[in-house]
Amino acid sequence: MPRNVKTLGRSVASHPGREPFVRALNAIEQSKARTFQAVEPIFLQAMTDFDALVAIGQTNQGDRQNGKGDFLNDVLALLLERCSGKKLHTRPGVPGLLFRTHKLDVAYPPTGAVQLTIETKATGIPKHPGSPEQSANGRRGSADLEKRIKEAAFKDIDVKGEYARTLGQGGGATSDLTTWLRRTPPQNWLFLSVRVRSQSDLDKTSDFAHIASRWFEACGLFAYGHQDWDLAKPYEVKLVPTSVELDRILAGVCSALRNL
Repeated sequence: MPRNVKTLGRSVASHPGREPFVRALNAIEQSKARTFQAVEPIFLQAMTDFDALVAIGQTNQGDRQNGKGDFLNDVLALLLERCSGKKLHTRPGVPGLLFRTHKLDVAYPPTGAVQLTIETKATGIPKHPGSPEQSANGRRGSADLEKRIKEAAFKDIDVKGEYARTLGQGGGATSDLTTWLRRTPPQNWLFLSVRVRSQSDLDKTSDFAHIASRWFEACGLFAYGHQDWDLAKPYEVKLVPTSVELDRILAGVCSALRNL
């Protein structure tokens, strides 16, 4: 049986560079929170502390590539389990139409046909010793988003395509791809956590989130960056359009889980 979603505090305790995430998840578990809004200050502090370690070279490549995404996965899974009363699982070996299998990090139910899944992407990073040529204010959060969204969208289409094929009733993708995506299981949401370094970076990130909303049930975005875009000031949560605001989108996923 696929494993139940593990909290990062237990699964990566041996990664010193991810200690801010371990600490934050422990705090979230103790808080009994059920919404992202309730844990947003803890989440922002974890990003602040992790990026401080990145900037001074106290993280490895694996931490920088996967740490934020793993943390976002686990926070959302924990909140969704609490608000819906259902257990979420990782699902390795889920068949696709073109690729033989896919791994789904957060999915429901644990066996049989997947009914609901979420994908997460975390982008944006400060300058660090491993990137001496990088701009002083770090890599743009929007820089990798187009590629990341395309990757997630292809996985969604491939899994849905195999679902449609196994029904043996036709119903494959048509010229009206958007309608087909909405009608074909599993339901799939995308969540983004993005460090933005300027207003234009934030605007572009919001645009990408809206594009992603056409491919998925919806896309939830959490954006953060330095106050007044000044590197000497602490991080703050950046306002995004309510149509892609993470806490609002997560509430929709919770309702969908309850109804399954």
